[in-house]
Amino acid sequence: MELKLIDLLERIQENYPDKEYFEGGVFTQKPVYKGRENKMEIDLSLEAILPYEVWDIFCTRLTTLTKCRLDMTISAKQSASDILNVSKYVHHYVSLHPTFKVFRDFLPRLEENKYLIYSIGDDHLREFAIQNKHEVQGFLKRCGFCLEILVEERKPTMSIQTVAVKEEPKPVKVYEEKKAMSFKPKKKGLDQYVPFAIHDITEECHGIRIKGKIFETEIRTLRNEKDIQMLWIADEQDAIVMKRFERGAITKEVLREIQTGDYVVAYGKVEYDNFTRDLVFMPDVIEKVAEVKRIDDAEEKRVELHVHTKLSEMDGVCGIEEYIETANEWGMNAIACTDHLVVQAFPKAQHKVAAINKKRETPFKMIYGIEMNMVDPYLQIVRNVKEIGLEEGTYCVFDLETTGLSSRFDHIIEFGGQIVKDRTCIKSLQLFIKPPVPIPAHIVELTGISEEHVRNAKSFAECADQILDFIGDSILVAHNADFDYNFLNSELVRIGRKPLDNPVIDTLDLARSMQDRKGYRLGQIARSYGIRYDEDVAHRADYDAEVLANTYMNMLNDLKHIQNLAALQDMQNARSFTKVRAKHVTILVKNAAGLKELFELVTLSHTKYLSYSDKSTGNIVAEPRILREEIEKRRRNGNLLIGSSCLNGEVFDIAQTRGEEELLKVMQFYDYIELQPLGNYRHLVERDSIESMDRLKEILRSIVEAAKKCGKRIIASGDVHYVHPNEKMIRDIYISSQAIGGIRHPLYIYNQEKRRKFKSPDQHLLTTKEMLKEFAWLGEKEAYTYVVTNTNAIADMIEVVKPVKDRLYPPDIEGSDQKLIDICYENAHKKYGPNLPDIVEERLKRELDSIIGHGFYVVYYISHLLVKKSLNDGYLVGSRGSVGSSFVATMAEITEVNPLAPHYVCPKCHYVKFFTDGSVADGFDLPDIQCPNCGETIRGDGHDIPFETFLGFEGDKVPDIDLNFSGDYQPTAHAYTKEVFGEDHVYRAGTIGTVATQTAFGYVKGYQEEMGIEGGMRNAQVLRLAKGCEGVKRTTGQHPGGIIVIPLDLDVHDFTPVQYPANNPNADWKTTHFEFHDIHDNVLKFDILGHVDPTAMRMLQRISGVDPVTIPMNDPETMSIFSKVDALKIDTSKACDKTGAAGLPEFGTKFVRGILELTEPTTFDELLKISGLSHGTDVWLGNAKDLIDQNICTLKSVIGCRDDIMVYLLHKGLEPKLAFTIMESVRKGKGLRDEWIPEMKKHGVEDWYIESCKKIKYMFPKAHATAYVMMAIRIAWFKVHLPQYYYCMFFSIRCDAYDIQTMIQGEQAIRRRMNDIDERLRNNETKRDVSKKDKDIYNTLELALEMVLRGYFFRNIDLNRSASNEFIVDPDNDHYLIPPFTSIDGLGENVADTVVEARKHGAFLSKEDLQRRTSLSGTLIKTLESMGVLEGLQDENQMSLFG
Repeated sequence: MELKLIDLLERIQENYPDKEYFEGGVFTQKPVYKGRENKMEIDLSLEAILPYEVWDIFCTRLTTLTKCRLDMTISAKQSASDILNVSKYVHHYVSLHPTFKVFRDFLPRLEENKYLIYSIGDDHLREFAIQNKHEVQGFLKRCGFCLEILVEERKPTMSIQTVAVKEEPKPVKVYEEKKAMSFKPKKKGLDQYVPFAIHDITEECHGIRIKGKIFETEIRTLRNEKDIQMLWIADEQDAIVMKRFERGAITKEVLREIQTGDYVVAYGKVEYDNFTRDLVFMPDVIEKVAEVKRIDDAEEKRVELHVHTKLSEMDGVCGIEEYIETANEWGMNAIACTDHLVVQAFPKAQHKVAAINKKRETPFKMIYGIEMNMVDPYLQIVRNVKEIGLEEGTYCVFDLETTGLSSRFDHIIEFGGQIVKDRTCIKSLQLFIKPPVPIPAHIVELTGISEEHVRNAKSFAECADQILDFIGDSILVAHNADFDYNFLNSELVRIGRKPLDNPVIDTLDLARSMQDRKGYRLGQIARSYGIRYDEDVAHRADYDAEVLANTYMNMLNDLKHIQNLAALQDMQNARSFTKVRAKHVTILVKNAAGLKELFELVTLSHTKYLSYSDKSTGNIVAEPRILREEIEKRRRNGNLLIGSSCLNGEVFDIAQTRGEEELLKVMQFYDYIELQPLGNYRHLVERDSIESMDRLKEILRSIVEAAKKCGKRIIASGDVHYVHPNEKMIRDIYISSQAIGGIRHPLYIYNQEKRRKFKSPDQHLLTTKEMLKEFAWLGEKEAYTYVVTNTNAIADMIEVVKPVKDRLYPPDIEGSDQKLIDICYENAHKKYGPNLPDIVEERLKRELDSIIGHGFYVVYYISHLLVKKSLNDGYLVGSRGSVGSSFVATMAEITEVNPLAPHYVCPKCHYVKFFTDGSVADGFDLPDIQCPNCGETIRGDGHDIPFETFLGFEGDKVPDIDLNFSGDYQPTAHAYTKEVFGEDHVYRAGTIGTVATQTAFGYVKGYQEEMGIEGGMRNAQVLRLAKGCEGVKRTTGQHPGGIIVIPLDLDVHDFTPVQYPANNPNADWKTTHFEFHDIHDNVLKFDILGHVDPTAMRMLQRISGVDPVTIPMNDPETMSIFSKVDALKIDTSKACDKTGAAGLPEFGTKFVRGILELTEPTTFDELLKISGLSHGTDVWLGNAKDLIDQNICTLKSVIGCRDDIMVYLLHKGLEPKLAFTIMESVRKGKGLRDEWIPEMKKHGVEDWYIESCKKIKYMFPKAHATAYVMMAIRIAWFKVHLPQYYYCMFFSIRCDAYDIQTMIQGEQAIRRRMNDIDERLRNNETKRDVSKKDKDIYNTLELALEMVLRGYFFRNIDLNRSASNEFIVDPDNDHYLIPPFTSIDGLGENVADTVVEARKHGAFLSKEDLQRRTSLSGTLIKTLESMGVLEGLQDENQMSLFG
């Protein structure tokens, strides 16, 4: 039937609104669809040219209807039009072809309805328009216009046209603001917007509507202070950016009404955005609507027992919380978590379930489980072992070609064999065998054996005797005998013959036991012995048997020490399990005892049974495995349920490839049998592993029948890897991505053509009805049993289990509570005298009561021992965090920070004076005085830090004692914890490394390349997918200093499994399997960190002889360099910096130096403020800086550290509890509650202080800042008073890169190099070329310039005096430093050590002698030579004539 234009309009939309414009219109020829180009060609004849809006909507709706590109040509009987309509068509064309924007930027004039005339003054633009006008003219002709475009020169005298151009655009503006395009049209107008899927938006269009979820928002403020909002919206398939501006009724508040997570319908148009170079949606109206979600409306819900989360490494893509939330919304009562190899999602699952159960009447049950890689312990090198010597035996080396992989369903099509006796082939046999089924095409392609080859061949039954006679009683040899031997026996049994019981040697497992390599295919093993293997002839039974015979004879040459078959089978060791093929197995926990047993299995799999190559060095790729016997040993206790898992489990494997007898045998091991939707297995059919979907169903039915015979419960599971169907592409990205070590996903296809056609399995979480539909092929009743009844029965067998404890379990050391008390009071009396002042006594008692009452005393006592050991070994220790808030920590010598109010205490007579009224901010700012009692010089102390900031107001917060040990000493400190608690009770705190944003974008880009769709995604879709990829587990690691201690009376598996970091078996420590944050409140963690500052102090003490502890904190010259450079005695006309803080820890960055220059601090308290300001968030910028700039307050009064708030409010008279609560709220970025503000004002708290509190997002602890500032002042003291030692230290351990040649040359060379880097950084064209190394060199040169300006200089490297890796002071002139060998680029410490060691045994006689006696390369010799270091050395040794 012929299609009429009016019918097309009705098909597009019933009662097409613009039908009047098409009346009288006809198709001038039948529409033509070109499939290869996915294009529809349409030619129309209309009465008149369509208004642009009508043409645009018609094209858009027609594209949506046909789902293809549109190539439409219109001829109009009346081609007259107006300039406005023509301009809109031209603008549309230019939006698709931005190159021709000249036709948009210059408004033409229309003359006689024949000529479209452009007047262009610029010669280049005019010439471009003349060359390309035919493109626009052709487009207009296809839209019905009969216009000729003319381009003329616009001259200054053409004033009339200029005025006309300015007035002409007014009609355009009218259209842009017509009601249909306003942000608040009448509701009936919204019906006219055409519904579009985002994926179908391929060009500019108007009047469409889209719906989806907002997944990202951004608001930018323009120069005119108006806001522009970007909304990223995604539907099920695709994403696009929406952009809207603050104007008219769209206020800032309206913009912010739409938030991330909102589900919306947006009405508007699509435009090409030149800024983003992408299509963007410009909404007229955005409506929030209820999200359309899948629901589970089944009366009785199923339970999903096989779920993979983001912690299934590089595989699952959703968090366990999303699974639980969805199952809860669907009304399900339970769900299982069964990640690959790990149980790291358990704590988050427990936390989520606890939250949702607060709102449920029937508690939701979390089922905890795992999918492990199960192996048998030994390779099966020999079957049917007999006492036969290897050299005496007669061998039948054979190979089979078959119609497929299943000995149950497939058949032999070729037998090839060789009889080998005394290492000689004495006869051979090749037979084609006619199978009872056609040979599949992929087998023909693989083997070259076609129906033609077997047409006249005998059947297996007819060939059996010939084959059996050929074999006789020989020892069978096959490569992968598990296949060939079992297949041959299956064929024999099928025809009623007895299976073979000859000894069988499997060269595949034999090769695995003899060699350590990535692959063990026949060709690979043959080539390892120098035997040619032709891939073009391979996969023919006779050829493979011949190659295998030669290969086995060569293997025997390496087996001369093996006497017989029994010894050959015993050629294994405790690591043989690493070569055995692993099978997936699911394990569910039934109760608390089962949880601990599962933790033990996880630990074993990640430690004792970790599979890796013994030859691996560096980045080891390892796979956790578990022996079947370890599972069996624990399952006997009845606390675990063992499931058959997925298609990678042995039940499906045996059902696919073997007979019923073997299937029944392996099934005995399992408590329940898993079946999964057909779609989970479909790729096996597509990859020719299984013949057809009917064959697949047959395999699954055989599993069902076997399970019934064995009395095993069958359950339907999804092997779920993501929650919703629209998350599938995110998993597809991971299927295409390489994991660490280059490991590929099991579903990855190496063949590019096949990969791009392959569709991965749909493995989202299914509702009950969706799952019942998947199993309908088994029959309604049976499907219901497996999907609903049995899954709920499994769930009912499982108790409520909590992997994470509900309280703290601190370790105990007998008598450590009393020891801590004794240490504290002993040191308190030493410092404050026999009669402790009330303030000391009360603080000490209050803290000790809280610490001991809550069981935290062991943490303090161990910290005391660690610090004491470090100090005894000569390494200073710095404290981090809030530990300095605790006076007990001070008296236990854990920290130097004294948290008491500022005070004097005489070291001789113990005279004490405290300042508790707030008049003194910090004790270090008190001037030195003479003791009024004994005349001894007294220095101030005390930093006024409340104890509550450390252990909470009630003193019950778990203490987190962070200690900064020297980086050199950190391993010793860590090892000491093993001495104290025992190796089985101390572990490094584990971490989980997940995919970060940039890596995620890389994966999406890689996916596009793998699938051949580069540039085929909108930027918004790339962002959506990248965000979906974020947070997926990539590896594991360890906290840099966190040590977890398990109580001595408990086992680590009461809390967590353990593993090696990143599964590296060479690691010195094992880590907690759970991320340490997840068990932070159950076990104690010591933060024993490595830091450069204690290392720096040790070096300074070693080379100068000055004990850093004796350095005063109020030395005027030292304090002055934080605000000026006078104390450095620098010529200020040559120096750039206003302060001397460069190179000082915490104060040396450009950001902090900027604060110093602005505030000019002079006191310790002000430095504490600056430390807090620089580490906090929204504390300095946009807050304290503005207050100081506006002279509202000074540095002394701004809020710097969190503790300042509580102390200030206490001095103002607020209740302690309220002061503490306000401090906690502000420091966490939660601001102030409305009810607090009147109370604060009532006590005289200033308005600016209140507003400042509201802005803060994060605050630094004062104790932490105090420890940092103390270390900075000590180093600053050396910089001022002993600069030669300071610069030795700085250049030795604080530099990341050197340009030693420049440093040696002096001031001008240093300035030139710095200027070069600086100029490149300032230049937009070159700044990206400036490397991190360049920036590090700049920082080094900054201090080198300062040193030179102070009158200190660098010698050249000295072959006889330079140290290996430290700058040293020239003993002949202390104004010169001698650089070490490692300051030379590319000369490492190990090489430098060889130079130092060699010169101990005599001077170097020549350059030849130098290179021979050291590890210096020729390149390094040339570098030293060019620097003049080798001046005076001959090239070669000179022979002495006189002895």
